[in-house]
Amino acid sequence: MTAGRRGDLLRVFQANNCRGPLEQVLTLFMFDTSSLLFSLFVVKGTMALILLLFRVTRFRANGLPEMTGAMALGAVWAFAGIIVVDRSNHLMAIGPLTLICAADMFAARAMRRLQELPSRWRIEASLLVVCFLGIAYFSAIEQSLPLSLAVTSVASATFCGLAAYDLLSEKRQGLQTGCRILGGLFGFWALFHLVLVFTRPLYGSGAELVEQIITVDHLVLFLNNMLAISWSLGFLWTSYSNAQFRFRAAYEELHRFTGAVAHDLRSPLNAVIGNIEAVTHGGGAAIPETQRRFLDSAHEAALRMNRFINDLLADARSGEFGTEVQVADTTSCFREAAAGLKAQIEAVAASVQVVDLPAVSSNSLQLTRVFHNLLDNAIKYRAQDRTLKIDVSAQRQDGMVHIAFRDNGVGIAKADQARVFERFARAGKQSLVEGDGMGLAECRRIVEKSGGTISVSSELGDGATFTVSLPAAPD
Repeated sequence: MTAGRRGDLLRVFQANNCRGPLEQVLTLFMFDTSSLLFSLFVVKGTMALILLLFRVTRFRANGLPEMTGAMALGAVWAFAGIIVVDRSNHLMAIGPLTLICAADMFAARAMRRLQELPSRWRIEASLLVVCFLGIAYFSAIEQSLPLSLAVTSVASATFCGLAAYDLLSEKRQGLQTGCRILGGLFGFWALFHLVLVFTRPLYGSGAELVEQIITVDHLVLFLNNMLAISWSLGFLWTSYSNAQFRFRAAYEELHRFTGAVAHDLRSPLNAVIGNIEAVTHGGGAAIPETQRRFLDSAHEAALRMNRFINDLLADARSGEFGTEVQVADTTSCFREAAAGLKAQIEAVAASVQVVDLPAVSSNSLQLTRVFHNLLDNAIKYRAQDRTLKIDVSAQRQDGMVHIAFRDNGVGIAKADQARVFERFARAGKQSLVEGDGMGLAECRRIVEKSGGTISVSSELGDGATFTVSLPAAPD
């Protein structure tokens, strides 16, 4: 501290020597501390608001309410501290100092919830009560600000030290990196307060006491500003990282499950194919033409299912189930989808007209699913008073291929068109038709994942046109 600054402090101290030691110190805090407390109030209040917005938007994170509470309590004690400094009332310091301990307790509890560990509420509540009684005693009876602050540091060091130990002990892969960072921050704050616990009682008296308290606690307020931001952002990043890790693990488990199911299905399917071939080509008694036609249809369907399962297995093994973008032969994908619905198309005597479709950049297996769902949708929602007609055409424009599926079915009301691609949505009288409302939603998911769009235009009673737009394949 410069000689001029020291002289200013001494003059203020001498002007207030008729007051108690605590009141003299609080009066001197008005010089710079109010601005630091106000900045802390703004920072902690802003972080509390940001965390609250995450909570309002249903961001799921263990410990989010507790972390929001910690920042809110920090803003409250900072604002209360401004009032205490302005009033120079030693009894009013009890509240803000207790709130400091409560804020650190809530922050430590948020970390424990983040790690999905059981609460230490008995220890926390007991320590907070002891902290309050100690602050009240040293502020009201002893009128010793250093000892009141030392009690606060004991509580903060304990809360943050326990949190740091838990965070640094985290072994789960999704949480480990974030918890190590947060553990380092909490550990630093615990060690800092531990040093204060042993140094505050050694403070001098008079002007020396004033200078020591102002210097140290301005540093405390400055570090509080940085930690408020660091703790909040670290908490959000760790929560997001953990959610992303869990999603990836679930996705990989889905790959393994898909591969296992496909493998288990292939064995009995091969047996079915073999038995059909043995019957039709076994050289035994002649098979009536009608039965042969049924057997040929079953054989073709079994082979088609076998190809689908092989594609499913290949995607599962690649670890990119349904997301690999490739050059898809659009016409072949459509024919594959139509072949899968051959029995249904023939049953309703539908007319399906398709032109040669330009190749697109998409996943062939998933594009076939889109075509299958659109054809199935047209068959389900056909008009009963006329023969179903499905016309499929395409045009290439500005690097995109626009594929139009036009049918003459029952159509979709204007009011329902905006939600036909939502999961489980069934428009108007379509809810009377068998289905789960997932087909068109799945189409949109697949198309958008390939960088395209899907839309519908329709008039009730006059059919519908579904337009699938996908990136054109490179020339």
